[in-house]
Amino acid sequence: MIVTTVANILVIGSIAFMLWRQEESLLRKVYWPALVLKLFCGIALGLLYIYYYNIGDTFAYYKDGSALANVARSDAEAYIKFLWNGNDAYLIVKSLYLQEPRALFMSKITSIFCLLCADNYWLVSLYLSFVAFSGAWFLVKQLSRIDSIALPAIGAFLFLPSAVFWSSGVIKESIAMASVYFITAVFLKAWMKHPVKLWHWPLVPLALWLLWSLKYYYLAVFLPVTITGLIVKRILLPRFTAIHRWQFTLLIWLVVFTVPLYIASVVHPNFYPERFLGVIVENYRAFAAASPPEDRIVYEHLTPRASSIAFYSPKALASGLFRPFLWEAHNVMQLLVALENLGMLVLFIMALAQWKHMVNSKYRLLIFSAAVYIVLLCIFLALSTPNFGTLSRYRVGFLPFFFLLITINNPLLNKLCAFVQRSWR
Repeated sequence: MIVTTVANILVIGSIAFMLWRQEESLLRKVYWPALVLKLFCGIALGLLYIYYYNIGDTFAYYKDGSALANVARSDAEAYIKFLWNGNDAYLIVKSLYLQEPRALFMSKITSIFCLLCADNYWLVSLYLSFVAFSGAWFLVKQLSRIDSIALPAIGAFLFLPSAVFWSSGVIKESIAMASVYFITAVFLKAWMKHPVKLWHWPLVPLALWLLWSLKYYYLAVFLPVTITGLIVKRILLPRFTAIHRWQFTLLIWLVVFTVPLYIASVVHPNFYPERFLGVIVENYRAFAAASPPEDRIVYEHLTPRASSIAFYSPKALASGLFRPFLWEAHNVMQLLVALENLGMLVLFIMALAQWKHMVNSKYRLLIFSAAVYIVLLCIFLALSTPNFGTLSRYRVGFLPFFFLLITINNPLLNKLCAFVQRSWR
Protein backbone atom coordinates (compact mmCIF):
# COMPACT_ATOMS: atom_id res chain seq x y z
CA MET A 1 0.00 0.00 0.00
CA ILE A 2 2.82 2.42 0.84
CA VAL A 3 4.55 1.70 -2.46
CA THR A 4 1.31 2.28 -4.39
CA THR A 5 0.64 5.52 -2.55
CA VAL A 6 4.13 6.89 -3.13
CA ALA A 7 4.11 5.82 -6.79
CA ASN A 8 0.79 7.51 -7.55
CA ILE A 9 1.71 10.70 -5.73
CA LEU A 10 4.93 10.80 -7.75
CA VAL A 11 2.94 10.37 -10.97
CA ILE A 12 0.61 13.25 -10.11
CA GLY A 13 3.50 15.38 -8.91
CA SER A 14 5.55 14.71 -12.05
CA ILE A 15 2.71 15.64 -14.41
CA ALA A 16 1.96 18.72 -12.34
CA PHE A 17 5.61 19.76 -12.43
CA MET A 18 5.77 19.38 -16.22
CA LEU A 19 2.69 21.58 -16.63
CA TRP A 20 4.20 24.18 -14.34
CA ARG A 21 7.52 24.20 -16.21
CA GLN A 22 5.74 24.88 -19.50
CA GLU A 23 4.13 28.02 -18.10
CA GLU A 24 6.15 31.15 -18.75
CA SER A 25 3.62 33.82 -17.79
CA LEU A 26 2.83 35.33 -14.40
CA LEU A 27 0.36 32.47 -13.92
CA ARG A 28 3.29 30.42 -12.61
CA LYS A 29 2.94 32.22 -9.28
CA VAL A 30 -0.56 30.90 -8.63
CA TYR A 31 -0.09 27.39 -10.05
CA TRP A 32 1.03 25.56 -6.92
CA PRO A 33 -1.30 27.35 -4.46
CA ALA A 34 -4.25 26.64 -6.77
CA LEU A 35 -3.26 22.99 -7.25
CA VAL A 36 -2.74 22.37 -3.53
CA LEU A 37 -6.11 23.97 -2.79
CA LYS A 38 -7.80 21.74 -5.38
CA LEU A 39 -6.23 18.54 -4.04
CA PHE A 40 -7.06 19.56 -0.48
CA CYS A 41 -10.70 20.17 -1.46
CA GLY A 42 -10.92 16.65 -2.88
CA ILE A 43 -9.74 15.20 0.42
CA ALA A 44 -11.97 17.57 2.39
CA LEU A 45 -14.96 16.43 0.36
CA GLY A 46 -14.43 12.85 1.47
CA LEU A 47 -14.00 13.91 5.09
CA LEU A 48 -17.16 16.02 4.87
CA TYR A 49 -19.18 13.01 3.78
CA ILE A 50 -17.63 10.83 6.48
CA TYR A 51 -18.06 13.14 9.47
CA TYR A 52 -20.87 15.51 8.47
CA TYR A 53 -23.25 13.94 5.97
CA ASN A 54 -22.57 10.28 6.89
CA ILE A 55 -23.96 9.18 3.52
CA GLY A 56 -23.19 10.38 0.01
CA ASP A 57 -22.72 9.32 -3.56
CA THR A 58 -18.95 9.91 -3.43
CA PHE A 59 -18.41 6.68 -1.49
CA ALA A 60 -21.04 4.88 -3.56
CA TYR A 61 -19.04 5.72 -6.70
CA TYR A 62 -15.92 4.50 -4.95
CA LYS A 63 -17.44 1.23 -3.76
CA ASP A 64 -18.98 0.52 -7.15
CA GLY A 65 -15.73 1.46 -8.86
CA SER A 66 -13.83 -0.88 -6.56
CA ALA A 67 -16.28 -3.71 -7.35
CA LEU A 68 -15.78 -3.16 -11.08
CA ALA A 69 -12.01 -3.03 -10.57
CA ASN A 70 -12.24 -6.47 -8.95
CA VAL A 71 -13.99 -7.70 -12.09
CA ALA A 72 -11.06 -6.37 -14.13
CA ARG A 73 -8.58 -8.25 -11.97
CA SER A 74 -10.39 -11.54 -12.46
CA ASP A 75 -11.67 -11.13 -16.04
CA ALA A 76 -10.10 -8.27 -17.97
CA GLU A 77 -12.04 -9.01 -21.16
CA ALA A 78 -15.41 -8.92 -19.41
CA TYR A 79 -14.41 -5.68 -17.69
CA ILE A 80 -13.45 -3.97 -20.93
CA LYS A 81 -16.72 -5.06 -22.57
CA PHE A 82 -18.65 -3.71 -19.60
CA LEU A 83 -16.81 -0.39 -19.73
CA TRP A 84 -17.70 0.00 -23.38
CA ASN A 85 -21.36 -1.00 -23.43
CA GLY A 86 -22.25 -2.24 -19.96
CA ASN A 87 -25.76 -1.47 -18.77
CA ASP A 88 -28.28 -2.85 -16.30
CA ALA A 89 -28.53 -6.06 -18.37
CA TYR A 90 -25.22 -7.21 -16.86
CA LEU A 91 -25.42 -9.24 -13.65
CA ILE A 92 -22.67 -7.20 -11.99
CA VAL A 93 -24.95 -4.15 -12.04
CA LYS A 94 -27.37 -5.84 -9.64
CA SER A 95 -24.70 -5.80 -6.94
CA LEU A 96 -23.83 -2.11 -7.34
CA TYR A 97 -25.11 0.67 -5.10
CA LEU A 98 -25.91 3.06 -7.95
CA GLN A 99 -27.57 1.74 -11.10
CA GLU A 100 -28.86 4.92 -12.73
CA PRO A 101 -27.05 5.34 -16.10
CA ARG A 102 -25.13 8.53 -15.27
CA ALA A 103 -24.11 7.21 -11.87
CA LEU A 104 -23.04 3.92 -13.44
CA PHE A 105 -20.94 5.84 -15.95
CA MET A 106 -19.18 7.67 -13.11
CA SER A 107 -18.54 4.36 -11.36
CA LYS A 108 -16.89 3.06 -14.53
CA ILE A 109 -14.55 6.06 -14.56
CA THR A 110 -13.82 5.57 -10.87
CA SER A 111 -13.01 1.90 -11.47
CA ILE A 112 -10.16 2.85 -13.83
CA PHE A 113 -8.56 4.94 -11.11
CA CYS A 114 -9.25 2.22 -8.54
CA LEU A 115 -7.09 -0.09 -10.66
CA LEU A 116 -4.30 2.48 -10.66
CA CYS A 117 -4.60 3.19 -6.95
CA ALA A 118 -5.21 -0.30 -5.54
CA ASP A 119 -8.71 0.79 -4.44
CA ASN A 120 -7.42 3.67 -2.33
CA TYR A 121 -10.25 6.24 -2.15
CA TRP A 122 -7.97 9.13 -1.25
CA LEU A 123 -5.62 8.52 -4.17
CA VAL A 124 -8.58 8.27 -6.54
CA SER A 125 -9.77 11.60 -5.12
CA LEU A 126 -6.37 13.17 -5.83
CA TYR A 127 -6.43 11.97 -9.43
CA LEU A 128 -9.94 13.26 -10.13
CA SER A 129 -9.17 16.57 -8.43
CA PHE A 130 -6.06 16.90 -10.56
CA VAL A 131 -8.07 16.22 -13.73
CA ALA A 132 -10.52 18.96 -12.71
CA PHE A 133 -7.67 21.33 -11.93
CA SER A 134 -6.03 20.67 -15.30
CA GLY A 135 -9.23 21.64 -17.11
CA ALA A 136 -9.57 24.83 -15.06
CA TRP A 137 -5.91 25.70 -15.58
CA PHE A 138 -6.20 25.23 -19.35
CA LEU A 139 -9.16 27.62 -19.43
CA VAL A 140 -7.46 30.22 -17.24
CA LYS A 141 -4.43 30.18 -19.53
CA GLN A 142 -6.68 30.93 -22.50
CA LEU A 143 -8.66 33.62 -20.68
CA SER A 144 -5.47 35.33 -19.52
CA ARG A 145 -4.80 36.25 -23.16
CA ILE A 146 -7.84 38.56 -23.13
CA ASP A 147 -7.45 42.13 -21.87
CA SER A 148 -7.99 42.61 -18.11
CA ILE A 149 -9.26 39.06 -17.64
CA ALA A 150 -6.34 37.24 -16.00
CA LEU A 151 -7.04 38.10 -12.35
CA PRO A 152 -10.84 37.64 -12.55
CA ALA A 153 -10.27 34.31 -14.32
CA ILE A 154 -7.86 33.13 -11.63
CA GLY A 155 -10.37 34.04 -8.93
CA ALA A 156 -13.33 32.48 -10.73
CA PHE A 157 -11.88 29.15 -11.83
CA LEU A 158 -9.04 28.48 -9.40
CA PHE A 159 -10.04 30.04 -6.07
CA LEU A 160 -13.83 30.58 -5.88
CA PRO A 161 -14.52 28.45 -2.77
CA SER A 162 -17.76 26.63 -3.59
CA ALA A 163 -16.86 26.14 -7.26
CA VAL A 164 -13.46 24.69 -6.39
CA PHE A 165 -14.80 22.50 -3.59
CA TRP A 166 -17.80 21.04 -5.40
CA SER A 167 -15.79 20.12 -8.47
CA SER A 168 -13.14 18.17 -6.57
CA GLY A 169 -12.79 14.57 -5.50
CA VAL A 170 -14.88 11.54 -6.37
CA ILE A 171 -18.01 13.22 -7.70
CA LYS A 172 -19.44 13.68 -11.19
CA GLU A 173 -18.76 17.41 -11.18
CA SER A 174 -14.98 16.84 -11.19
CA ILE A 175 -15.04 15.21 -14.63
CA ALA A 176 -17.99 17.27 -15.88
CA MET A 177 -16.41 20.63 -15.07
CA ALA A 178 -13.03 19.56 -16.45
CA SER A 179 -14.92 18.85 -19.69
CA VAL A 180 -16.77 22.19 -19.58
CA TYR A 181 -13.55 24.10 -19.00
CA PHE A 182 -11.67 22.32 -21.77
CA ILE A 183 -14.46 22.81 -24.33
CA THR A 184 -14.75 26.47 -23.31
CA ALA A 185 -11.02 27.00 -23.81
CA VAL A 186 -11.12 25.45 -27.30
CA PHE A 187 -14.21 27.54 -28.08
CA LEU A 188 -12.33 30.69 -27.06
CA LYS A 189 -9.41 29.72 -29.28
CA ALA A 190 -11.79 29.40 -32.23
CA TRP A 191 -13.50 32.66 -31.25
CA MET A 192 -10.26 34.64 -31.17
CA LYS A 193 -8.70 32.76 -34.11
CA HIS A 194 -5.92 31.36 -31.96
CA PRO A 195 -4.33 28.12 -33.22
CA VAL A 196 -5.70 24.91 -31.71
CA LYS A 197 -3.03 22.28 -31.18
CA LEU A 198 -3.41 19.02 -33.02
CA TRP A 199 -3.71 16.93 -29.87
CA HIS A 200 -6.59 19.11 -28.62
CA TRP A 201 -8.94 18.03 -31.40
CA PRO A 202 -9.46 14.38 -30.35
CA LEU A 203 -10.03 15.57 -26.79
CA VAL A 204 -13.01 17.70 -27.85
CA PRO A 205 -15.34 14.77 -28.71
CA LEU A 206 -14.06 12.96 -25.61
CA ALA A 207 -14.96 15.95 -23.43
CA LEU A 208 -18.36 16.27 -25.12
CA TRP A 209 -19.05 12.56 -24.53
CA LEU A 210 -18.01 12.73 -20.88
CA LEU A 211 -20.11 15.83 -20.25
CA TRP A 212 -23.16 14.35 -22.01
CA SER A 213 -22.84 11.09 -20.08
CA LEU A 214 -22.49 12.79 -16.69
CA LYS A 215 -24.33 16.14 -16.90
CA TYR A 216 -26.29 16.20 -20.13
CA TYR A 217 -28.29 19.26 -19.06
CA TYR A 218 -25.07 21.29 -18.77
CA LEU A 219 -24.24 20.42 -22.36
CA ALA A 220 -27.81 20.96 -23.56
CA VAL A 221 -27.43 24.64 -22.62
CA PHE A 222 -23.72 25.07 -23.21
CA LEU A 223 -23.49 23.70 -26.76
CA PRO A 224 -26.33 25.78 -28.31
CA VAL A 225 -24.84 28.92 -26.76
CA THR A 226 -21.32 28.27 -28.04
CA ILE A 227 -22.48 27.22 -31.51
CA THR A 228 -24.66 30.33 -31.79
CA GLY A 229 -21.83 32.57 -30.67
CA LEU A 230 -19.42 31.13 -33.23
CA ILE A 231 -21.94 31.36 -36.08
CA VAL A 232 -22.71 35.00 -35.34
CA LYS A 233 -19.08 35.94 -34.66
CA ARG A 234 -17.32 34.07 -37.48
CA ILE A 235 -19.99 33.88 -40.21
CA LEU A 236 -22.63 36.60 -39.87
CA LEU A 237 -20.79 39.63 -38.46
CA PRO A 238 -18.00 39.63 -41.09
CA ARG A 239 -20.58 39.57 -43.90
CA PHE A 240 -23.20 41.99 -42.60
CA THR A 241 -21.64 45.15 -41.28
CA ALA A 242 -25.06 46.69 -40.68
CA ILE A 243 -25.65 44.44 -37.68
CA HIS A 244 -22.58 45.63 -35.79
CA ARG A 245 -24.73 47.90 -33.62
CA TRP A 246 -25.14 46.00 -30.36
CA GLN A 247 -28.95 45.96 -30.48
CA PHE A 248 -28.99 44.26 -33.87
CA THR A 249 -26.14 41.95 -32.93
CA LEU A 250 -28.02 40.63 -29.90
CA LEU A 251 -31.23 40.29 -31.88
CA ILE A 252 -29.48 38.24 -34.56
CA TRP A 253 -27.86 36.14 -31.82
CA LEU A 254 -31.26 35.33 -30.32
CA VAL A 255 -32.75 34.43 -33.71
CA VAL A 256 -29.87 32.09 -34.55
CA PHE A 257 -30.02 30.60 -31.05
CA THR A 258 -33.46 29.11 -31.68
CA VAL A 259 -32.03 26.58 -34.15
CA PRO A 260 -29.41 24.82 -31.96
CA LEU A 261 -31.74 25.19 -28.98
CA TYR A 262 -34.45 23.30 -30.87
CA ILE A 263 -31.95 20.60 -31.85
CA ALA A 264 -30.92 20.25 -28.20
CA SER A 265 -34.58 19.87 -27.23
CA VAL A 266 -34.98 16.70 -29.29
CA VAL A 267 -31.78 14.80 -28.45
CA HIS A 268 -32.86 13.68 -24.97
CA PRO A 269 -36.31 12.54 -23.83
CA ASN A 270 -36.28 14.89 -20.84
CA PHE A 271 -35.89 17.85 -23.20
CA TYR A 272 -38.71 16.98 -25.57
CA PRO A 273 -40.96 20.08 -25.64
CA GLU A 274 -43.98 18.11 -24.44
CA ARG A 275 -41.95 16.56 -21.59
CA PHE A 276 -39.51 19.27 -20.50
CA LEU A 277 -41.80 21.37 -18.29
CA GLY A 278 -43.18 18.25 -16.63
CA VAL A 279 -39.65 17.06 -15.76
CA ILE A 280 -38.91 20.37 -14.05
CA VAL A 281 -42.06 20.19 -11.93
CA GLU A 282 -41.58 16.49 -11.11
CA ASN A 283 -38.02 17.14 -9.92
CA TYR A 284 -39.14 20.15 -7.93
CA ARG A 285 -41.85 18.20 -6.14
CA ALA A 286 -39.49 15.31 -5.39
CA PHE A 287 -36.88 17.63 -3.83
CA ALA A 288 -39.53 19.66 -2.03
CA ALA A 289 -40.97 16.53 -0.44
CA ALA A 290 -37.52 15.46 0.82
CA SER A 291 -36.38 18.89 2.05
CA PRO A 292 -37.43 20.93 5.11
CA PRO A 293 -39.17 24.20 4.11
CA GLU A 294 -36.33 26.29 5.53
CA ASP A 295 -33.75 24.47 3.38
CA ARG A 296 -35.35 24.95 0.00
CA ILE A 297 -36.71 27.45 -2.49
CA VAL A 298 -40.51 27.48 -2.46
CA TYR A 299 -42.58 27.88 -5.63
CA GLU A 300 -46.04 27.55 -4.15
CA HIS A 301 -48.09 27.05 -7.29
CA LEU A 302 -45.56 25.76 -9.82
CA THR A 303 -47.23 23.83 -12.65
CA PRO A 304 -45.92 22.33 -15.91
CA ARG A 305 -47.12 25.27 -17.95
CA ALA A 306 -44.96 27.78 -19.77
CA SER A 307 -46.70 30.69 -18.04
CA SER A 308 -46.02 29.20 -14.60
CA ILE A 309 -42.36 28.50 -15.39
CA ALA A 310 -41.96 32.04 -16.75
CA PHE A 311 -43.63 33.50 -13.65
CA TYR A 312 -41.23 31.77 -11.25
CA SER A 313 -38.10 32.14 -13.42
CA PRO A 314 -37.01 35.52 -11.93
CA LYS A 315 -37.25 34.08 -8.43
CA ALA A 316 -35.36 30.98 -9.55
CA LEU A 317 -32.63 33.11 -11.12
CA ALA A 318 -32.15 35.29 -8.06
CA SER A 319 -32.27 32.26 -5.75
CA GLY A 320 -29.83 30.25 -7.83
CA LEU A 321 -27.32 33.09 -7.84
CA PHE A 322 -27.62 34.50 -4.32
CA ARG A 323 -29.43 32.14 -1.95
CA PRO A 324 -29.32 31.04 0.76
CA PHE A 325 -29.08 34.48 2.32
CA LEU A 326 -27.38 34.89 5.68
CA TRP A 327 -30.64 34.73 7.62
CA GLU A 328 -31.57 31.50 5.81
CA ALA A 329 -28.44 29.63 6.91
CA HIS A 330 -29.16 26.93 9.49
CA ASN A 331 -25.80 25.16 9.67
CA VAL A 332 -22.11 25.78 9.08
CA MET A 333 -22.15 24.69 5.43
CA GLN A 334 -25.08 26.95 4.60
CA LEU A 335 -23.42 29.83 6.45
CA LEU A 336 -20.27 29.49 4.35
CA VAL A 337 -22.31 29.43 1.15
CA ALA A 338 -24.39 32.40 2.35
CA LEU A 339 -21.26 34.44 3.01
CA GLU A 340 -20.00 33.69 -0.48
CA ASN A 341 -23.40 34.60 -1.90
CA LEU A 342 -23.37 37.90 -0.02
CA GLY A 343 -20.00 38.75 -1.52
CA MET A 344 -21.24 37.96 -5.01
CA LEU A 345 -24.39 40.02 -4.49
CA VAL A 346 -22.29 43.05 -3.54
CA LEU A 347 -20.02 42.52 -6.54
CA PHE A 348 -23.04 42.08 -8.83
CA ILE A 349 -24.59 45.36 -7.66
CA MET A 350 -21.29 47.15 -8.22
CA ALA A 351 -20.90 45.52 -11.63
CA LEU A 352 -24.28 46.90 -12.75
CA ALA A 353 -22.65 50.33 -12.78
CA GLN A 354 -20.40 49.02 -15.57
CA TRP A 355 -23.14 47.77 -17.86
CA LYS A 356 -22.49 50.46 -20.48
CA HIS A 357 -18.85 49.43 -20.65
CA MET A 358 -19.90 45.82 -21.23
CA VAL A 359 -22.36 46.82 -23.96
CA ASN A 360 -19.70 48.88 -25.73
CA SER A 361 -16.94 46.33 -25.21
CA LYS A 362 -15.46 44.59 -28.24
CA TYR A 363 -16.20 41.37 -26.33
CA ARG A 364 -19.88 42.18 -25.83
CA LEU A 365 -21.04 39.21 -27.92
CA LEU A 366 -18.89 36.90 -25.82
CA ILE A 367 -20.24 38.48 -22.62
CA PHE A 368 -23.81 38.10 -23.86
CA SER A 369 -23.23 34.44 -24.76
CA ALA A 370 -21.88 33.75 -21.28
CA ALA A 371 -24.81 35.60 -19.69
CA VAL A 372 -27.37 33.53 -21.62
CA TYR A 373 -25.67 30.32 -20.54
CA ILE A 374 -25.62 31.45 -16.90
CA VAL A 375 -29.26 32.59 -16.87
CA LEU A 376 -30.71 29.52 -18.59
CA LEU A 377 -28.77 26.95 -16.60
CA CYS A 378 -29.36 28.79 -13.33
CA ILE A 379 -33.13 28.98 -13.87
CA PHE A 380 -33.34 25.32 -14.89
CA LEU A 381 -31.33 24.10 -11.89
CA ALA A 382 -33.00 26.38 -9.34
CA LEU A 383 -36.49 25.33 -10.50
CA SER A 384 -35.79 21.60 -10.66
CA THR A 385 -33.35 21.38 -7.71
CA PRO A 386 -34.70 23.74 -5.02
CA ASN A 387 -32.77 22.21 -2.10
CA PHE A 388 -30.08 24.69 -1.03
CA GLY A 389 -27.49 22.01 -0.29
CA THR A 390 -27.91 20.17 -3.58
CA LEU A 391 -28.16 23.40 -5.57
CA SER A 392 -24.90 24.72 -4.10
CA ARG A 393 -23.21 21.69 -5.65
CA TYR A 394 -25.03 21.63 -8.99
CA ARG A 395 -24.57 25.34 -9.67
CA VAL A 396 -20.80 24.90 -10.14
CA GLY A 397 -21.83 24.47 -13.78
CA PHE A 398 -22.44 28.22 -14.11
CA LEU A 399 -21.18 29.93 -10.94
CA PRO A 400 -17.52 30.45 -11.99
CA PHE A 401 -18.67 32.07 -15.24
CA PHE A 402 -20.99 34.38 -13.30
CA PHE A 403 -18.22 35.32 -10.89
CA LEU A 404 -15.93 36.05 -13.84
CA LEU A 405 -18.42 38.44 -15.44
CA ILE A 406 -19.11 40.41 -12.26
CA THR A 407 -15.43 40.83 -11.37
CA ILE A 408 -14.14 42.12 -14.72
CA ASN A 409 -13.29 45.80 -14.15
CA ASN A 410 -15.50 45.80 -11.06
CA PRO A 411 -15.29 49.26 -9.40
CA LEU A 412 -15.21 47.79 -5.89
CA LEU A 413 -12.37 45.41 -6.70
CA ASN A 414 -10.47 48.15 -8.51
CA LYS A 415 -10.67 50.35 -5.41
CA LEU A 416 -9.57 47.46 -3.18
CA CYS A 417 -6.61 46.72 -5.43
CA ALA A 418 -5.61 50.38 -5.46
CA PHE A 419 -5.86 50.48 -1.65
CA VAL A 420 -3.69 47.36 -1.28
CA GLN A 421 -1.09 48.77 -3.68
CA ARG A 422 -0.91 52.03 -1.68
CA SER A 423 -0.59 50.07 1.56
CA TRP A 424 2.36 48.07 0.22
CA ARG A 425 4.36 51.14 -0.75
